[in-house]
Amino acid sequence: MTSPRFRCMAVVVLALVLGACSLYKGMREVPPAQVNVAAPPGQAAIVFMRWKTGGALSTSLFELREPPDRFIGILVSESRLLYLAAPGRTRFMVIGHSASFLDADLAAGKTYYVGIVPGDSAGEVFVLRPLRERDLQTREATSCASVCAWLTNGDRSERWARSQASSIQRKKERYLPGWEQRTDKAVLLATDGR
Repeated sequence: MTSPRFRCMAVVVLALVLGACSLYKGMREVPPAQVNVAAPPGQAAIVFMRWKTGGALSTSLFELREPPDRFIGILVSESRLLYLAAPGRTRFMVIGHSASFLDADLAAGKTYYVGIVPGDSAGEVFVLRPLRERDLQTREATSCASVCAWLTNGDRSERWARSQASSIQRKKERYLPGWEQRTDKAVLLATDGR
């Protein structure tokens, strides 16, 4: 028979685990020591960073290289994730209340950094911004490098993406034509990799 003290501790531990799942929208936290941002041979590594902005709103990330769109993960304030992609041209999408995009030209063996930051224009809550060497020296980026949680997909985040597929597609169809007509689109260049 278990003691009341043990049962109480078990409830506290369970509450912390469930709270973390809720905090990270079904994503799993990864210990920093287990994250290697170096790109493996034949692939490019992209670190998506979201520092302390936008309150509790979550943002979901996708790669639009070829159908079907590939779900990358969900980020909340003060979180980041590592994504591996094939080299070459691709497009990334971030979805919150709206959708925004980033074209990229990725080189094998390189690591790239992308910030998820508040949008500049009306209707864009968040945008994807290439982070070049000077951008990684800003207060926001250096703070995120030390405090932002590393996340990876879990079963719950994958289920969420599947259940929201039609809503995600509608946002993509609504916002992509306007983004493609813009002349001030940010681009992640092959030379931005380290």
